[in-house]
Amino acid sequence: MRRYLSAASVLAVLLAAGISPARAQDYQSSVGWNGGVIMTTSLNDGAASAEVELKPDLTWVLGAHWDRWVANGQVGFRVQGGMARPVLPWTQGDRKIQLLMADLGLLLRPVAPSPYSTVLPFIGAGVGLINWGLGDGPVTTFGPAGATYPGKEKPKLMAVAGLGIDLVTPFQWGEGPLVLRVEGRNHFQLTSPFDPSNPEQGDFGMIHNAVVSVGLHTGIGNLGGGR
Repeated sequence: MRRYLSAASVLAVLLAAGISPARAQDYQSSVGWNGGVIMTTSLNDGAASAEVELKPDLTWVLGAHWDRWVANGQVGFRVQGGMARPVLPWTQGDRKIQLLMADLGLLLRPVAPSPYSTVLPFIGAGVGLINWGLGDGPVTTFGPAGATYPGKEKPKLMAVAGLGIDLVTPFQWGEGPLVLRVEGRNHFQLTSPFDPSNPEQGDFGMIHNAVVSVGLHTGIGNLGGGR
């Protein structure tokens, strides 16, 4: 029994060294990861007489971010990236695609954080690139979808907008607080990776990539440079 108690005590000390109770902090920057789901609208929106909608299935998405807050903590900047593996219908049947996204954005908090803040809502907007891993190859037309793939994989411009909330937990990792982030955002893809098969038709419509995610990140430093 004494041996088990000693082992339990050692384990508790080790855990406390990594994650220990802490008050909320007005941290300066953070780094972390998130996971959730992504819903994408049709990639051939507006196709004339289309029998098949190139609409990926709802699927998971994984991401990571780094952000930094300035002044009193109401304004910040964020770099984030994400990836997903949606399934897309195509000429020879369903095909799993690798989707990559990256953006640089501005974050705004309606209320400045304090050393005792535990709930920190924010809104965000930014610009970035989105890439559908369709590969390089010959030009391919999918008649039932009224769409043609030009055979050249290249990133597309996107805009990002969303809102979320940071919940500062009573724990810390290292010298900063452990923070739970719940967020909803839309990655507006300005153009489709496909062209209309009918050359007389205009471009397909804008694509919405809606993401709902939950993540954890670690606060680093304090606003104003204090420790």
